[in-house]
Amino acid sequence: EAVVSTQSTGDAALSFNDKVSHSNRGIDRMLDTGAQALKQLREQRGTLKAIKNRMAGIANTLGLSTTVMKLVERRSAHDQYLFYIGCCVTLLIMFLLLYYVL
Repeated sequence: EAVVSTQSTGDAALSFNDKVSHSNRGIDRMLDTGAQALKQLREQRGTLKAIKNRMAGIANTLGLSTTVMKLVERRSAHDQYLFYIGCCVTLLIMFLLLYYVL
């Protein structure tokens, strides 16, 4: 009977040791997963910082581009007015020359 209880105690100790080892492996996997998640978050932070800087640069460029586009549109409108005034003056001169010459 003493042998049976020793074997069952040994089996219980082995079973407990297996369960502890299994738990340790599970905890190690969780720690690895956490470490990988943290690494990915750090990489994403770097990526987001780079995107933020690019967006700020684009916003500055677009702000400048918007100002330049407004100036071009204003200049284009002035040029159009000058063109029509020049056409009218040219037509007037041509009619006056035709009227007084012929």
